[in-house]
Amino acid sequence: MVANESPSITDAARLFAQSLPPAKHQESQEALRFARWFGEARAATDIRPSDLESYVETFGATATNASARADALKLFLAFAHKQSILPERLVSHVRVRRPTARRGAAGAVKAPEVRVTAEGRQTLEDELAKLKAERPRVAAELHAARADGDIRENAPLDAAREAQGQMEARIRELEGLLRHAVIVENESDRTTGDAATIGCKVVIANLSTGVQMSYQLVNAAESRQGAGRLSVESPVGQAIFGHRIGDEVEVSAPSGKIRFRVEAIET
Repeated sequence: MVANESPSITDAARLFAQSLPPAKHQESQEALRFARWFGEARAATDIRPSDLESYVETFGATATNASARADALKLFLAFAHKQSILPERLVSHVRVRRPTARRGAAGAVKAPEVRVTAEGRQTLEDELAKLKAERPRVAAELHAARADGDIRENAPLDAAREAQGQMEARIRELEGLLRHAVIVENESDRTTGDAATIGCKVVIANLSTGVQMSYQLVNAAESRQGAGRLSVESPVGQAIFGHRIGDEVEVSAPSGKIRFRVEAIET
């Protein structure tokens, strides 16, 4: 390891595993599991409270052994701090939260659905696969940046860490979206009648200018995938969602109120 170089999260997890007796197999496995999730080549010092909170959310609401996993992660973080691998104690940021959610007839927690089109789901899956394929290259760039001089004054290292952090955050976001994705593919999946909903193509007219615009209503996760898509969480999308042909809606804008009329809906 290069002098002054912070050990990777995987190195820290392995040191932790080596310090434990065989009976503590679960604790060592949890540390290695966290390392894989966080990004195996990332420096342990890159861990932020938000990373720990996001990681615990991946199992906190569903795993029957959530408390045991959280305790194991705390032991690892305490070890890393004691060994001066982590500059601060992060144990307090490992909290298992079981969010309030709708319950089915049997009382089981039902995760919130993310309604997407079939095309949108495929695009999200493609983006996730592409990002995961980029991991080795980004990790190599990070390794090269770490080896280039004093890490305390290393702009390429800071840039490489930021790029990797953004990539891993997007991977986690995509995995969460796809885990709860429900495809809207037929009329029974949508609201009743001819109302505008996710997956529909709508034509709306600005009543002040007469300009007509055509969009496909999509979930917020899909709206970034190209022109012609309108998120149902945007001001205009929220206003027209659930309305029918001929309905007029009003949207607040910095320039004032704008009225739109739903001209056409194609399901």
